[in-house]
Amino acid sequence: MSDYRLYAIINRAALKAAGGSRGKMMAQAGHAFLHAYWDAEARYPASARAYREGLAKKIVLVVEDEAALLEIAARPHACGFTLVKDAALTVFKEPTITAAGLGPIAKDDAPDWLRALPSLV
Repeated sequence: MSDYRLYAIINRAALKAAGGSRGKMMAQAGHAFLHAYWDAEARYPASARAYREGLAKKIVLVVEDEAALLEIAARPHACGFTLVKDAALTVFKEPTITAAGLGPIAKDDAPDWLRALPSLV
């Protein structure tokens, strides 16, 4: 069985703009995981199935700002992908790109740029 993972990549500047609200950013990570998975179900069903049949691992990483997320979005992806844009109904004053979701992707297939991102702690 392959080791498939879903990734949520959090915008650190958005976390700061949300007053450090980890709860808000956890919700944004939830959107990232779910929408990346739905995208994979539609475009990469074998990967989605492998993820469902495994341990359903989720990893949370961080980038500094929206520009870094947009740079990631511009890369080619051989797995599900989504950008999460908060609608500014609660903590943000304007719509804000808070996160990206990527996967499921086998651990051994994760690109170097993804492996280089730090975990959100």
